[in-house]
Amino acid sequence: MKNQIIEKTVEINAAVKAVWSVFTNPEVTKQMGGYYGTDWKTGSSFGFRKSDGTALTNGVLLDFKPMQLIKHSLFENDTDTVIAVLTYSFQENDGQTLLTGQEELITRLDQAEYQDAVEGWDQALNAVKLIAEAL
Repeated sequence: MKNQIIEKTVEINAAVKAVWSVFTNPEVTKQMGGYYGTDWKTGSSFGFRKSDGTALTNGVLLDFKPMQLIKHSLFENDTDTVIAVLTYSFQENDGQTLLTGQEELITRLDQAEYQDAVEGWDQALNAVKLIAEAL
């Protein structure tokens, strides 16, 4: 059985440096409600934290290419069982950035869960767009 994949792309009217900062600059990322807890080195722990440091997600940074790619695993709550692999790709063209988010689901979701995940991606990418375009 093949893994389910969600892939979403948004065009952002901002340079890749601004879009990149939404992920990597804690002062900018906090506009999304927290920050990424990592040292940005492949193989390191990676997770989204609330502003008070509380972990919302956990995983491992699998690949990192500045201004191009962030790829990380996502663990099931309070375990080290991988339930998904997320990839963010950044591509700049004439001062605009094409941001693609992909989630490969290791744990299969039912149709309602899958639809919720798709809607979550739409909301997350639109939030990145709004923040980056306001910088």
